[in-house]
Amino acid sequence: MADKQKYLNWLDEHAGFFADVSDSIWEYAQLSLMEEKSCALYVKLLREEGFTVETPVANIQTGFKATYGSGRPVIGILAEYDALTGLSQVAGSTTRQELVKNGTGHGCGHHMLGAGAMAAAYAVKKYLEDAGPGHGTVIFFGCPGEEGGAAKAFYARDHVFDGLDIA
Repeated sequence: MADKQKYLNWLDEHAGFFADVSDSIWEYAQLSLMEEKSCALYVKLLREEGFTVETPVANIQTGFKATYGSGRPVIGILAEYDALTGLSQVAGSTTRQELVKNGTGHGCGHHMLGAGAMAAAYAVKKYLEDAGPGHGTVIFFGCPGEEGGAAKAFYARDHVFDGLDIA
């Protein structure tokens, strides 16, 4: 239990970083399969954190696969980061206030889902660093096109998810 608390504390200490990632993705608000800025942000940050990043994935330009560690178990964590048309919204407002008239926005919370998934991947990485080589692998999948792009289906078709023990 003490180990678990150590990583929960680490997440709390770095919550601002992940909130900033979420806020950036919110601001980008890019449509399905056009998430260039969102993908670039994730790829940059993951590489800086020591993940090996492959992009594009399954011939999807805004998809990526970031890997850290070695051995089993192999844990997969999935991020979504696309927005929806017509849902532009001023951040922090509880009433309808378009930031851009008829613009895109995150009505499904993908900006938070992706940043939260990234936080989980970073926490697993921290555990794997402490455990040492051969104690497991974490793979963070950047999965664009959730809203109508079906990127997950292309990932499955191209065997991108093969080899996972825990997904």
